Amino acid sequence: MSKPNRRNQPIGAVRSSDANLGGWSAGTTGAQMTMTPQRGLGASMVTDLDAVKARYARVKAAERHADRAYEAELRRAEREAEAAAALDELLDTL
Repeated sequence: MSKPNRRNQPIGAVRSSDANLGGWSAGTTGAQMTMTPQRGLGASMVTDLDAVKARYARVKAAERHADRAYEAELRRAEREAEAAAALDELLDTL
């Protein structure tokens, strides 16, 4: 007896509207996709869209700042490594 195919099955529900009422469709390809409307987490728009956009902008700005700081740290470490290599080369010639 084989196990039932549990691939691509939902684990739980976030709200009562989380349902795939269409089931599996034989007319589609891929991983048991259906041609039903969106009914999952993206089914409805958030009520505080402006706050979500503002939070997203803050997160992106923080990520850009962190990326720039990381790149600056890499450049500083590279300059220090080049200076140490130049000093080693100078000491080797003496």
